Amino acid sequence: MEAGTGPLLSTLLGLLLLSTPGTRGANPALVARITDKGLEYAAKEGRLVLQRELQKITLPDFTGDFKVKSIGRGHYEFHSLEVKSCELRGSSLKPLPGQGLSLAISDSSIGVRGKWKARKSFL
Repeated sequence: MEAGTGPLLSTLLGLLLLSTPGTRGANPALVARITDKGLEYAAKEGRLVLQRELQKITLPDFTGDFKVKSIGRGHYEFHSLEVKSCELRGSSLKPLPGQGLSLAISDSSIGVRGKWKARKSFL
């Protein structure tokens, strides 16, 4: 499926439903059966979209304090963080009756690039 065909198909389906006699003024419904193969396809496509979107984001800066038993307390800062690489390998999409869908992603990794600093004062 090409990138621009999703909105086109939705529009055509909407026009088809509106042009069907008896649907105006009534509460039209659409009943569909989703197979395991369809869920696998949706999970695969959703995973690819999520992977592309994750590579576009910049993560917020954060700071904090740490304590290491042998050397004491310190302070760290992370800033200018951006996603460098993203590999989402395994995913499963399962229906939750009455709630929607549940997406689980496993065996994945995200590489982050940014600047960081850690300080420990000895005085």
